[in-house]
Amino acid sequence: MQLLCIPSTVDHSIYLEQIHLSLPSLTATFEAWHRSDWKEAIDTLNLREQRLGVATLSGASLRLLYEVASQFLDDLHSRVYWHEASQSAAETQALLPKNVLVQKTVSMEMSGMLLLWSCVGEQKVDLGQRRVVATSLGMPLRTAKNCSINPSTCSPEEEFAMMRWMVSPFLPPHRPNRLAAVVLVSWPLEWEYQGKEVSISLSLFESLVLPLSCLRAILRQYAERAYTPNVRWIELPSREWNAA
Repeated sequence: MQLLCIPSTVDHSIYLEQIHLSLPSLTATFEAWHRSDWKEAIDTLNLREQRLGVATLSGASLRLLYEVASQFLDDLHSRVYWHEASQSAAETQALLPKNVLVQKTVSMEMSGMLLLWSCVGEQKVDLGQRRVVATSLGMPLRTAKNCSINPSTCSPEEEFAMMRWMVSPFLPPHRPNRLAAVVLVSWPLEWEYQGKEVSISLSLFESLVLPLSCLRAILRQYAERAYTPNVRWIELPSREWNAA
């Protein structure tokens, strides 16, 4: 009987990294966009999606993200940050510059409803926040006690077309899914005054570093243009906690 050889996570990451290195960088792609060379940029994003699959945001996601973010910043091509592959927000945070906080997003199941829960930096999901979300979705408060984070019933690759280590609110535009809502937890306003930045996952190896002060506006515009009508957008107030 012949045994099936399944590549390890490390081997798969190395394989994906080799593919990344063989493709035009996102820095070069965004530069082409900055020069108004739309055809070159779109062709590169299509090739990137074909070669990398769920290990990158979709070509449509990257295109929409660029269109939205470039309204606030004109140097996106210089904000792409290459880093080692990571398998958690904590690992990614350790790879980022000191003043940059990771955007952390997890899937959650609440009374049969599928949610995405996103925050800046490492932050636990508390019961009070879950109760606010339950109320917003018209569910009894008791449902907030029995939530499952990263439930086994949700495969990020199938639901969101994203690798499980890089799930984010930047969903493929208008792609059908089971999501009921995307929840954004706000951050202390003083972080913006301190000039902190945030890292958005673009692929297993690349992040886009943005000023924290423009993240909310970018996310809202992206949600308005990308989410299907059945997906709710919910914002929660910030909690007082220290940045990583």
